[in-house]
Amino acid sequence: MKLGVSTYCFRKLMASGEMDLIAVLDWVAASPAGHIEIAAVDGDYYLEHEEVVRKAAVHATDVGVPIVNYLVGGDLRTADGEEIDKLRRQLDVAHRFGAGIFRHDVAPWAWREQDQAEFESTFGQVVIGCQAVADHAAELGIVSTIENHGFFMNGSERLTRLVHAVDRPNFRVTLDLGNGLCVGEVPGRTAAGLIDLAASVGVKDFHIRRTAPGDGWLKTLAGDYLLGTISGHGDLDLPGLLALVGTKPDLPVSLEFEGLEAVPQAIERSLTNILGLVGA
Repeated sequence: MKLGVSTYCFRKLMASGEMDLIAVLDWVAASPAGHIEIAAVDGDYYLEHEEVVRKAAVHATDVGVPIVNYLVGGDLRTADGEEIDKLRRQLDVAHRFGAGIFRHDVAPWAWREQDQAEFESTFGQVVIGCQAVADHAAELGIVSTIENHGFFMNGSERLTRLVHAVDRPNFRVTLDLGNGLCVGEVPGRTAAGLIDLAASVGVKDFHIRRTAPGDGWLKTLAGDYLLGTISGHGDLDLPGLLALVGTKPDLPVSLEFEGLEAVPQAIERSLTNILGLVGA
């Protein structure tokens, strides 16, 4: 298994200034992980700081930690020209990082259509926007992807439909093994439905409860409550999910820790647990 780490795991330390991207690359180089994906949770930062991107790309090569995926937000609900242009410029950032995969959103994380008619009209605009982004990605030799993420474009059926509607050979899926729970889909169904369309995989784990025992729990569309945790400590069937992922050994698999446990210890434990589950 090609196991790596998402910078999303370090978001709190990076936001506080305790670590920067160079420090994260050094940490990953000293860990069992073999690559990194860069999540632009700070929005336009990498668009506006080309020197940071250049130095990180050089340092990644120097320490032997490939940057495989670059993840950004996005809102293509109206196929707005300015938003498409911004995503094209983010693709240029991915190219400068040396990433071969680019993941973008198509709507704000919490947005959900009011009815089927709104979904259908929005879906048509999203297809147009994804096609435009994927076409620029192809010019750069990059695979453009959508993640099963948030409340709108989530669930295996919606993502499968989108990939086929966009109809570009370099438009695929960044498959998150846990996110389908947000829309009430069993993780095994999500993984089985999307594994053949995946260009990369994200691993996380959740505690799942029928009632929220306190603050910080996310309510799903199915009425369950989720709380991120160390991989292997939650309620996902990670052995079964990772076995399915193992049928696609060339896919880069990246840890995405989002629990309350202390970082970086929780990242270390998650990596150890994942490697133990796959017998590495």
